[in-house]
Amino acid sequence: MPCQLPADCLNEIFEYLEKDKVSLYSCSLVNRLWCEISVRILWRNIWITKSITHGRRRLKVNPSIINTLITCLPNDSKIHLFEKKILNSTQISKTPLFDYASFCKVLSINDIGQMIVDVFKNHKYLAKEIMKMFMTKTSLKKLSYYTDPNTINLSFLRYPGAKDYLSNLSKLSCSSDIKTKFFYMLSQMCCNIQSLTIEFKDIVSNDLKILISSQNNLKYLSLSRTRTYNTINWTDIIPSLAEHSKNLTRLKVHWRKYDYWNRTEQLSFITTFTNLQELVLSFHHKDCFVGFNKLQYITFSQLQILKFPYEYPEDDVLIKLLENSGKNLKEFYINSSSNLILLTVAEFCPNLKSLYALFNYDKIETLKAILNNCQQLESIETRYYFSLLSERELLGTLAKYSPKDFYRLKLTNYSDSHLVPGDLEEFFTNWKNRVPQRPFSFINKGLFGLENREGNMRVIEKYKKLGIIKKFETILITLY
Repeated sequence: MPCQLPADCLNEIFEYLEKDKVSLYSCSLVNRLWCEISVRILWRNIWITKSITHGRRRLKVNPSIINTLITCLPNDSKIHLFEKKILNSTQISKTPLFDYASFCKVLSINDIGQMIVDVFKNHKYLAKEIMKMFMTKTSLKKLSYYTDPNTINLSFLRYPGAKDYLSNLSKLSCSSDIKTKFFYMLSQMCCNIQSLTIEFKDIVSNDLKILISSQNNLKYLSLSRTRTYNTINWTDIIPSLAEHSKNLTRLKVHWRKYDYWNRTEQLSFITTFTNLQELVLSFHHKDCFVGFNKLQYITFSQLQILKFPYEYPEDDVLIKLLENSGKNLKEFYINSSSNLILLTVAEFCPNLKSLYALFNYDKIETLKAILNNCQQLESIETRYYFSLLSERELLGTLAKYSPKDFYRLKLTNYSDSHLVPGDLEEFFTNWKNRVPQRPFSFINKGLFGLENREGNMRVIEKYKKLGIIKKFETILITLY
């Protein structure tokens, strides 16, 4: 008889599979013990979304989820829904194998509403009974509540058990315009939110600042506005945000439109968060950085991650920030080929491990300077198109000058790759002869894969077998 691992060991192993739903489901079919452990992890977060249009996500409906939640409803709820002719006799007679609802640690109000609309063609009574059931379960860790046309209006904070259910809430994602005193009531129930994500719409609830002020240990903050609305004003919550200046370690701001960006405040409030370890500013218009100049006089001594995925500040301002705060930087992301900025990275960011940047075709010495000075560097992500460093030159420079721990390149190409088998053979031969030799990971992203050119995959497979290539992946870009 095979030896059975104890439950705590199995649980620790299965935790590594949390995002691999297929493998976890397979584990649940092995035996009763494996099923009990894997089901708890499978049901921790049941809300799986997929993109439907650019910038928007929607629940990928699995009818079995809502049907399983229905079986978990208490008998009085089932009878009530049967009398309303929402459920039939077969549905109310089923009993679950486990109390699945108690395993859910992530709750999405929008997805509950969307799921019910898709499967039952909108039944607010069913949504109410499901929410009442959740309020009686063990404490929730993450809550998502955004207002949109499909969100069912629920006053679930008033249901019995809500205070205990939400008392240990650590993550909240929400829109700014939730009404019915939601933020005020929530502030009376939970004071330990560590991660707060706010999507700003045309209204900012007056109680939002009360919720922010009531938290004891806010560490992560994300502020965004990705759609077009008439007006917006969120300056009232800035004093509340400033109260968390000592604890806040991660800040992300995503602003798609410049039209309603408040010119009086802009980025000045960030100067109070001197303990930041991560700062991500996703702006689609350069004018949004008007207030960024104040940051050049601040030293963020613990800053490890700095990202500008779209536009970026003026060179002189960013250079000053890197000079003051680049010493402990481990990740730097900038959609720029500015030679001045990249040379500043080489000089003032010695502990950099991951870099996203663009390299001009005539500035190969800049790349060499980064590789020579940033001896902790492990990964580079960049692009190739006209006026940028060619794929062949990039690979050749990495093979010759990259530091000993470097192992990963992600290259985006919006045209057909110019790499031929001889280029790949030369690179991997040189990589094999490095001392120390670390297996290489090559992620190729573009409209066309390296596979399109005859002979390329033969070279890649050869060096995979030799252990020179740890990972090769092609990510195809689809243009709409």
